[in-house]
Amino acid sequence: MPINTNMKEKDLSIQAIGITKKYPKNKIGLQPLSLEIKNKSFVALMGPSGCGKSTLLKCLNGDNPATSGEVYINGLSLIDNYDLVKKSIGYVPQDDIIHRELSVYKTLFYAAKLRLPDGTPKEEIDIRINKVLKSLKLNQHDQGNQQGQKDIKDKKVKELSGGQRKRISIAVELLTEPSILFLDEPTSPLDPETIDSFLKSLRDLAQEGTTIIMVTHKPEDLNYVDEVVFLGVKGHLVYKGLPNKITEHFNVDSIIEVYSKMSDLEKVKKNYHPPKEDSHSLNLNPKLNKRRPDSSFQQLYWLAKRYLNIKLNDHSNLLLLLLQPIIIGGLVSLVFSEFRIGVIFLTAISAIWFGVSNSAKEIVSELPIYKRERMYNLNINTYIVSKLLILSLIALIQVVVFVAIIYFNFKINAITEFPETYLRPFWESVGFLFMISCSATLIGLFLSSYFSNTEKVMTVVPITLMPQIMLAGVMTKLDTRFIEILSFFTLGRWGTEGFARLQDTYFENSAIETESVLIPEFNPDGYHKNDCKCEASGALNQLGLYDESLIDKGVLIGGAFNNLATNVLAVLILSFIMYLLIFISLSKKDSI
Repeated sequence: MPINTNMKEKDLSIQAIGITKKYPKNKIGLQPLSLEIKNKSFVALMGPSGCGKSTLLKCLNGDNPATSGEVYINGLSLIDNYDLVKKSIGYVPQDDIIHRELSVYKTLFYAAKLRLPDGTPKEEIDIRINKVLKSLKLNQHDQGNQQGQKDIKDKKVKELSGGQRKRISIAVELLTEPSILFLDEPTSPLDPETIDSFLKSLRDLAQEGTTIIMVTHKPEDLNYVDEVVFLGVKGHLVYKGLPNKITEHFNVDSIIEVYSKMSDLEKVKKNYHPPKEDSHSLNLNPKLNKRRPDSSFQQLYWLAKRYLNIKLNDHSNLLLLLLQPIIIGGLVSLVFSEFRIGVIFLTAISAIWFGVSNSAKEIVSELPIYKRERMYNLNINTYIVSKLLILSLIALIQVVVFVAIIYFNFKINAITEFPETYLRPFWESVGFLFMISCSATLIGLFLSSYFSNTEKVMTVVPITLMPQIMLAGVMTKLDTRFIEILSFFTLGRWGTEGFARLQDTYFENSAIETESVLIPEFNPDGYHKNDCKCEASGALNQLGLYDESLIDKGVLIGGAFNNLATNVLAVLILSFIMYLLIFISLSKKDSI
């Protein structure tokens, strides 16, 4: 570490030494550069589009570390001491890092609970919330506290203007009182009047002790900053100094002309001589003292509570989720006049649909929020479990409603010839289908964690569901070894088979004296409404997943999986695999 305590101490927040950023296929994002940023300064990172402004910002804060070179934050190596350094860093990327369904107060309150030390009293949290809102001028008259209007703390984030949302994102970061604040193009969505108020509030923050590094492409922003770092095309550092000296340095009349000068990069580089920095004298920040590790249980509690609040506040989406079992259950009841194998199949597939559709967008839609919280202190396991808990609660309600519709419809409308043939046992069926739906929820979460945007996820969802339908043993018989093995990796097969077993087991264990367990789906010589030729058989037998003739020929594996316990075990194994895949996908999104 380049520290020499015998020399005169200099108040530096950031020092970068020879940092370079390279991407695959030899693409250079950032040429070798060194720079120092003083404590309590307000610095603008500028340059033409694609020059590496955001890349440099992410190299300095650890979101996308430099390929080579060293970055020091308050005298500590960013890479070697990241777990310690990261909590002195605030970072607001271009995308909002706040949930639109929550109120401003709830947004800040949950952020405080997840970031501040365990046991921080509510009174202190409220003080911090009021302080950051005041520092960002969000408690003033013009921010929504006029006569007859709601206080901004009571407004939902989605009701705010773009400028207000950006300030709330910054407020989330300021709750932990970071010594350095990184902002990626915060003024882009703002109008000129809002920009003036916004940048003045940032300047005040810098004067109060927070070092601010802001990516911007707006020349007028230079009127508010202390220093400007200007990058040329291909990531070359071409200027670092006072904002009012940049036009003089490039011998032009306006900052706009500086941008046009970047076309002659070789001449620009030749005329730029970086100032010599005292790179040996960094100041250790006393705020970097270690604190107790965050409690996983506390984090899980607040993550789950926040997520539940988000789902409950999203009224339209919640209503659609609750209507799904009613609509699908109603259609099944309308299409089928008897309780057949097709009903069992569609019930199992519906449980899978509930799980996948509920969860497919839940991670990808909040990816900027996840990545920022992960950079700070978010535990991947608590994050996954918090999602699974709330989504499972929703799935449980859906399954209960759906099974109730199927149960009562076919019980009330049971045909005379088979009065005992309807869905049973009720609660065991609910429990099994709930397990299937929870496992399907993990499939949806995996898709949501793997892909980078919602459009890709929703494109893949039907592709994911089709094998569940085709390999369940109902649409077509599983009569080859390869197809049978493929079916082992689908919930459609285990869900349909396990649910069919429940129906058979009920009749086998009950005192009902009947040979009719289930009416065959296609049997021209069997049941007809007007001419009863009663030939009914067990549900599992109709599926034909363990055809004895095919087993004898060695085409199918046979009875190794031919019991309910093995069905349940198979579902649990698939769930565990999905959980691991989610964990791996989220781990790959880590910054350092």
